[in-house]
Amino acid sequence: MIKINIAGDMYLGRRLESIAIENPESLFDTKVLNIFSDSDFNVLNLESPLTNAGNEHKILKTGPNLKASPDTIGVLDLLRTNLVTLANNHIYDYGNKGLTDTLELCKNHNISTVGAGVTLARASKIFLKEFDQLTVAFVNIAENEWSNANETQGGANPMNIIANTRSINEAQKLADIVILIIHGGHEFYHFPSPRMVELYRFYAEQGASVIVSHHSHFISGYEIFNGVPIFYGLGNFLFDYTTNSKDWYEGLLLRLQINHKKEIIWELHPYKQCGEILNVELLEGKEKTDIENKIRNINSIIADPVKLKEEFNALAETQKKMVLSMFSTSYFLNHRYFRSAIRKSGIEPLFLRREQLKSILNYSRCEAHKDITFQVIYNYIKPK
Repeated sequence: MIKINIAGDMYLGRRLESIAIENPESLFDTKVLNIFSDSDFNVLNLESPLTNAGNEHKILKTGPNLKASPDTIGVLDLLRTNLVTLANNHIYDYGNKGLTDTLELCKNHNISTVGAGVTLARASKIFLKEFDQLTVAFVNIAENEWSNANETQGGANPMNIIANTRSINEAQKLADIVILIIHGGHEFYHFPSPRMVELYRFYAEQGASVIVSHHSHFISGYEIFNGVPIFYGLGNFLFDYTTNSKDWYEGLLLRLQINHKKEIIWELHPYKQCGEILNVELLEGKEKTDIENKIRNINSIIADPVKLKEEFNALAETQKKMVLSMFSTSYFLNHRYFRSAIRKSGIEPLFLRREQLKSILNYSRCEAHKDITFQVIYNYIKPK
């Protein structure tokens, strides 16, 4: 049996950085380290570049630009990391400098990479690993945000149903097992959207043997679709952040076991991370049982299209004011606190026009209109 571990989001910055450099062993309990040492192949999602690049290399984006010191690479060495997935929304936060620093650093530490590159062609390259009696292919993609590669820049391998299908088909010809790892989903949310379920099942139909997702920072559930296990969210592996939500501090480590007959068995190891103590600690007893019960409940909703749609509608309702404010003429007030006050006061509808929103809906929904809308907005806001 070939044993492969796959973990979720890892960011070694903030309070973790100095610990990762000076005492990386303290970041993991013995049982976690044993799972990684008792494995043939370990895969982690590196959620930021490891670079000393300065602010002049920051890319234009919404949200924070993340990076961590190259000296934190010792954490990956400690975990006997064989492959890092780089297709995520932060790997290009410091541009080509941050990305190339990361690629070179991993290469120097005999850690392979997949899912990002200095060109789109390199970013979309399939990673192949040959074991004694079987070859495993890894395809790594990310939903489209600021860090994705395109015709003019490097970055993460973008989610594109046509290109991704071709990669899966090619991987299927080259390998016995195809593992598709996707960075996508809705942050701080336990469920896949109905669109995600449909798309991930389609990828399974195209030849993916296993599908694994991360990005939401919350654990999600799983299903078996036509014999293909689909894991909708592993949560954070090691990611420091200040939040009142205890869900941030929960995660799942996926252990796959594959035999020469291409039969796959799997196990999820729940853990807690970066809570009161900055480490990853395997859960046991009641804490483990509670997570397993949570996953079973999530699974039951994933299996019910009506309930899944209801959950997604509830999520959309919580984000209604924020989304509508982006299209509001209140944006003429170039001050985020004023705009926040308008949202909270409930007078945002006064700045919204029905005709305006009808046009926005159509230009967001129609693929042809969306192509034009994206290009016009991008050309307008990009640095001169």
